Amino acid sequence: MAKQEFKNLVGYDSEGSVAARGDAPPVLPGGGRLGEVAAVPVQASGSAKASGAVFAGDDPVGASRGKLARRRQAREPPRSRVRRRCRPSRRPSHGCTRVPQLPALVGLPGCLAFAAGREVSAGRALAEPPARAAGRWGAGAGEGRDRLETPSAKKLTDIGIRRIFSSEHDIFRESVRKFFQEEVIPYHAEWEKAGEVSRELWEKAGKQGLLGVNIAEHHGGVGGDLYSTAVTWEEQVYSNCSGPGFSLHSDIVMPYIVKYGSEEQIKRFIPQMTSGKCIGALAMTEPGAGSDVQGIRTNAKKDGSDWILNGSKVFITNGWLSDVVIVVAVTNHEAHSPAHGISLFLVENGMKGFIKGQKLQKMGLKAQDTAELFFEDVRLPASALLGEENRGFYYLMQELPQERLVIADLAISASEFMFEETRNYVKERKAFGKTVAHMQAVQHKLAELKTHICVTRAFVDSCLQLHEKKRLDSATASMAKYCATELQNRVAYDCVQLHGGWGYMWEYPIAKAYVDARAQPIYGGTNEIMKELIARDIFRDK
Repeated sequence: MAKQEFKNLVGYDSEGSVAARGDAPPVLPGGGRLGEVAAVPVQASGSAKASGAVFAGDDPVGASRGKLARRRQAREPPRSRVRRRCRPSRRPSHGCTRVPQLPALVGLPGCLAFAAGREVSAGRALAEPPARAAGRWGAGAGEGRDRLETPSAKKLTDIGIRRIFSSEHDIFRESVRKFFQEEVIPYHAEWEKAGEVSRELWEKAGKQGLLGVNIAEHHGGVGGDLYSTAVTWEEQVYSNCSGPGFSLHSDIVMPYIVKYGSEEQIKRFIPQMTSGKCIGALAMTEPGAGSDVQGIRTNAKKDGSDWILNGSKVFITNGWLSDVVIVVAVTNHEAHSPAHGISLFLVENGMKGFIKGQKLQKMGLKAQDTAELFFEDVRLPASALLGEENRGFYYLMQELPQERLVIADLAISASEFMFEETRNYVKERKAFGKTVAHMQAVQHKLAELKTHICVTRAFVDSCLQLHEKKRLDSATASMAKYCATELQNRVAYDCVQLHGGWGYMWEYPIAKAYVDARAQPIYGGTNEIMKELIARDIFRDK
C-alpha cells in the first residue's frame, strides 16, 4: 500500500502525528478498527466567577450572602460541562483519537513499511526509518504533546517516549531492538573472547537497514533522518553489546566520504558500506598524538601524481575488520601552521605496505576490534585523496561535533540502561529481611541518579534537535560529550555499588557496562579538551 493510501486511511493531525479520522474508524489490514472511542474536546471553564463561585466582596449588602453561597457551593459542586461518551483517557486527546499501540502493527499480515511507502518484501526489514526530508513525519515533533518524556515514563528505555520522536520512529525502534535481541545478544560472549564481531553480522545489519541510516538514498544510503540513526545508537547500548562498531562506520566515517568525496568515491564506497560488505574506520590517533590532532607525524609525499604514505596509527576502532580507512596525514611540512598542512586519504585493505597490527587487549569494549595500523611506503593514487589537499584539518573540525554528539547519546543511553538494570536488581535482592529497594539510602541514591539522567537526557535531546537543523556548534557538542560521559561513569560506579559483590562479577550486565564506560571520556577528544573548548567559547569575542 502506498504512503498516500496510508495517510488517507489513518490521517494526520496538524502536528503531523498519526491520528484516526473523526468521521469513521478506519479498517486495518486483516480486519478490526482503530480508534472506536471518540473524544470530546474539553471546553475552557473560564474564570472563577464564570464557574458559579460567589465572593463576599462582590455583594454590596455584606458578607452573609457570600457565606451562604460558599456553603451551597460546598454542598453542590458545579457540574462539569464536558460531555463524556466513554471513560476518559489519562492523556489529552486534542480533538482526535490516537492510534493505540502503533508498534504492534508491525506484526500484522501484509503490514506496511510506513516510512518508505512500500510493501514489505520477504527478507527485508519489518520497518524502515522515517525519511530525512525536512518536515516529513513531523520532523521529530511527532505527537509532541502526547508523548511522555523520560521523567514520567514507566522505564527510561521505553518505546514511545520523548517528543523528538514520532510513531514512525517507534516502529523502526521495535525493528532495531528485535535485531539486537536476536542477532547480537546471543553471540556477544563469543565475540568478546574473539575480540571482534563476525563479518556476517555486518551484512545482516546492512540487509536490515541499520547502516548508513542518515545517508541520502541518492548517495546509496538508507535515507532516514538524524533521529532514526540515533535510534540505532541507543538500541545498541540498551542491548549492552558494545562490539559492533556501527555508529563509527555509519555516522562518523560515511559522512566524510559523502560530504568531501568525489562522485566516483561516493559511488564506489557508500553503497557497499550501507550493505555491510565494506567496513569503514577512521585513523586519526597516533602513539604520540591523541587529542592533539596537529601533532600527528604520519605523512604523505607526492611522487608524480601518486602519494607515498608512511606512519602508524593506534586505538583504531574497526581497524582489524576494516576494508577502507580514512587516514589523517601531513602533506605540507612548510605550512605556517600544522593545521594548514593536513590531508585525508582513503586507504583500502590489501594495499601493499598497509599492515594491520595486533588486536589490542582492552579493559572494556572487549568485542569491539581495536587495532594498530602501519603504513610503510603505501603508494596511493591521486584518486585516494579525500577532498582537497591540505584541507583535512578543516574537515575534521567540521565533523567532530557529530562524533561528540554520537558519544554523548551513547553515554546517556548507557546511563538509562544501567539505571533500569539496577532498579530491577534492588527490587529483587533481599538483605536484613527485606528487599534492598526498601532501604532509604538506596531509594535516595536512585532518586539522585534518575534526576541527573533525566536532566542530561533533556540536554542531549536538545542537541539532537539542534544538529538536525544544522545548528549544533562545537562548544555545545563538547558540553554534551563532557556532561554525558562524566555522568555515565558516575552512574556506573553507583550502580555497581548497589549491586554489591555481584556487581563485580563479569556475568552481570552491570560489570560490562562499568568497564565499557571508562573509555567514553577519553576518545573523541578527552574531557579535559572538551572543557578547554568550552572555556575558549566563553571568553571568545563574539
